[in-house]
Amino acid sequence: MLAEAGYAGFRLDALAARAGVAKTTILRRWPSKAAVAAAAVERLALQTVDLPESGTLRGDLHALLTSAVTVFVHADGRFVPRLLRESGHHPEIAELLHTVIHTRRLAYRRVLGRAIARHELDPDVDQDLLIDLLIGPIWTRLLITRDPITAELVDEIVDALIRAFPAPATAAVEAETVTSDGRGGDGRVPGLV
Repeated sequence: MLAEAGYAGFRLDALAARAGVAKTTILRRWPSKAAVAAAAVERLALQTVDLPESGTLRGDLHALLTSAVTVFVHADGRFVPRLLRESGHHPEIAELLHTVIHTRRLAYRRVLGRAIARHELDPDVDQDLLIDLLIGPIWTRLLITRDPITAELVDEIVDALIRAFPAPATAAVEAETVTSDGRGGDGRVPGLV
């Protein structure tokens, strides 16, 4: 219902009618319209960030971005861009949106942390900047231009970030210094301690 009418048009009476319950039943669980919206946002935030690991930075970023596009463009989260547009007129929903944004950013940070552990990213990378660059084009289209968001766009965004933030030089050098007998430049077999 938030996707259909936005926060301003969201009515607890209509929600109760759709759910087939009395408005008082809803108010026993959630004391206000803002509390109902908060519950919807919290549920969405928790459902959209639990994705399996692909084993690569590219795969993980692609999965997260694809999930975001699916949720915020085609599924239950279609109301979030509208809430963002309305948040200037309804300060009570700004905190709700912070919950979704914060939860999703934590998921991106987990992906980046795994990539750092796999030596796919420099440990000193500015994670907030990388996240902003990753999601910025999607939110620009959702909120401002309303241009289509395609699978090709997701591919281009992820590819651009992989090129802009390459693996640290030490990881590349270690990968290249394997001798003909399969030993690394230090004489050890890569992967064995």
